[in-house]
Amino acid sequence: MTIAFAYNVKKELGDGVSTELDFDFPETIEAIKKTIESLGHTVMEIEANEEAFEKLKNKRGEIDLVFNIAEGLRGDARESQIPLFGEMLGIPYTHSSPTTHALSLHKAMAKLAVAGAGVQVPAGVVLEPGGDEAKTGGLRFPVIIKPNAEGSSVGVFDANVVKTREEMSSRIKETRGQGFAGNLLVEEFIDGREFTVAVIGDEEIEILPVIEQKFGFLPTGMQHIAGYELKWVYEDALKNLSEAYECPAKLEPDQLRELEEMTRSVYQALEVRDCARLDYRMDKSGKLYFLEINTLPGINPSETVISYFPLAARKAGYTYPQLVEKIINLARKRYGI
Repeated sequence: MTIAFAYNVKKELGDGVSTELDFDFPETIEAIKKTIESLGHTVMEIEANEEAFEKLKNKRGEIDLVFNIAEGLRGDARESQIPLFGEMLGIPYTHSSPTTHALSLHKAMAKLAVAGAGVQVPAGVVLEPGGDEAKTGGLRFPVIIKPNAEGSSVGVFDANVVKTREEMSSRIKETRGQGFAGNLLVEEFIDGREFTVAVIGDEEIEILPVIEQKFGFLPTGMQHIAGYELKWVYEDALKNLSEAYECPAKLEPDQLRELEEMTRSVYQALEVRDCARLDYRMDKSGKLYFLEINTLPGINPSETVISYFPLAARKAGYTYPQLVEKIINLARKRYGI
């Protein structure tokens, strides 16, 4: 097959505000390209920039499938851009539909959909720019403040967990001042363990070994959250990467069963395709809460960096080429190609 490989390339790390934090390094893109080629396919590179639609349109007669890892350029539905082009041009593509990507990146809407499927979520309120903070009056402290439509923990700092209404008001102003002009999600903070669950499949899904996020390597006094500092400062400094996680997570059989049932419910409610990674918190009493979903999980093949989706796949016995081939074959089956 001729596979158009759609991606966004990271040109500079940025300051925590730039959406380029979601993009992939050139080395990662090249490694994925070579993996697809090793499976016997011809690869056509499509950088998901402002010219991407015309590139796909001009080459659609040659393209059998788009292998999509593109995060998109702008807006709260940016992850939908390449899938939308595929829909418009009639080109098959991997991963989820435009609707699923857009819904999943919008944290508050995703929570509403998931709660409607009977899955427990933390209580939260969306604050529009200039919105009335009185809307948060029903929330219990501590709360955590998050940009509502960002990935990779962009804008989620240690200081975003606050214990009083005064601290919350101050931190909201500071967050706005850091460049987050869009909607903010103010959410009750679930103090406890954190898990990430990688899933692969379409109508039938495979839940890969559960990963527990560890926090012991953080400086004393820091909040136990997988925020910006953890992902982009302290994890990167680790010599022993396994200090950051445990896989498979140590869970009681009933806890694992509940986590897997919740994951199936979320996956089905959001109509996810091919793969995703879902994040959860478990409070001190053992109650599980869905936090968010990433429908374009990172698939960095390097074992010298932390990339949780391929890590869970390795634990499940997949080689990296087998993982990529699985995603391709799921899309091929869906489109009958």
